[in-house]
Amino acid sequence: MAQDSNSAGAEAQSNLINSNGRSFQELNDAYKLPTDSGEHSRLDLQHEMIKLMLEGSIYQTPEVVKAALSSRENFKRRVLDVGAGSGRWAIDIAEEFPHVDVLGIDLALPNVLTDSNRRVPSNCSFRVADANKDMGKIDSTYDLIQLRCVEVGILDSDLLFFEAARVLRPGGILLLVDAYPQLLDGTGKIIPLQKPGDEGILENNPNYSNVRVQEILVPTGPWPNNLSDTKRKVAETMQQNLLRLLPAFKAILLRDKGLSEEFVNDLAEGAMKEIRELSPAAHGYFKWVFATAVRTESPWVARTDPWQAPEGYDMYDYIVRPLPKE
Repeated sequence: MAQDSNSAGAEAQSNLINSNGRSFQELNDAYKLPTDSGEHSRLDLQHEMIKLMLEGSIYQTPEVVKAALSSRENFKRRVLDVGAGSGRWAIDIAEEFPHVDVLGIDLALPNVLTDSNRRVPSNCSFRVADANKDMGKIDSTYDLIQLRCVEVGILDSDLLFFEAARVLRPGGILLLVDAYPQLLDGTGKIIPLQKPGDEGILENNPNYSNVRVQEILVPTGPWPNNLSDTKRKVAETMQQNLLRLLPAFKAILLRDKGLSEEFVNDLAEGAMKEIRELSPAAHGYFKWVFATAVRTESPWVARTDPWQAPEGYDMYDYIVRPLPKE
C-alpha cells in the first residue's frame, strides 16, 4: 500500500537539507543532485523523453517484460524500482500491471506522495533507502528490477548487480537505463557495461543470461537535418532536460564555499547559452543505453572477487564511441 501523506512527508523531511534554494539528501555523499520538486519535475520530463525513445513504452524489450509480469493464479508479481526519483515510472508500471506490487526506493521520497492532486495506485509504494547499503536488507523476491540513471550515486556497480540477482526470482528481469553510463568498482574506477565484441560486466556475472543492449544517440538539441517528428521531439526534450539540469549544478557548485557566486552564475549562464544556441562548431550527443538481462535458473552465486579491468582497458572505449560521418 502507498504511504499516507503525513508519514511520507515526515520521513522525507528528516533526510533533507536546504541549500541555495534547493533540497539535497544526506544519506549518500556520492549522489549530488537535488531531491526536490524542481528535480522531480525534470525527471518527469526525462521520463517522457525516454517513452518517446522507446516508441511509447515505459520499458525496453516489451515482450520480455510482459512475459515476466504476466498474471498467474495464486502468485504475486513484484517489481522493484531502484532510484525511483519522481516516482513516475513506478506509478506508470503499477497502473499498467494492476496485479503487480511495485516498490520504489530512493534517497528521498517523491513529492507525489504529498500532492493531493496526484494519485498513487494502491499497488505502488515508496521507501527511503540507499542502494549502496540497503540492497542486502531486502529479502523479498522480485520479478523485475529497474535501475534507471542511478550510476552517479552507486559506489560499486558490480556488487549492486550481484545483489539485484539475489532478490530476482529465477527468470526475473533486470532493466538498466542510463546516459553515458559510468559504472564504478569499489575503488571508484569506471568499469564497462558492455564493449562491442567483448564481454562486459553483465555477461561475466554468473547470475545473468540473455543480455541485450540497445544504444541510442540523442542530439543535445534539434540541430540535425532530416529528423523525423519523433526524433526531433526527443532532441528538443533532451535540450529542455539539460536546461533544467544546469540550475541544479549551479546549486551544487554554490555549496562549495571556495567558488564565488559571480563565478558560478557566469559559468551557468554560459553553459545555458551554449545549449540554447546550438553552435554548429560543437554538436553534442548523449548516448542512452538500455540493457536487459535475465536471471538464470541456477541458485544465486555471491561475488567472490571484485571486478578486474581487462587487459588493454580504456574507459573511453566503454563510454564514447566515434560518431558516424554525416
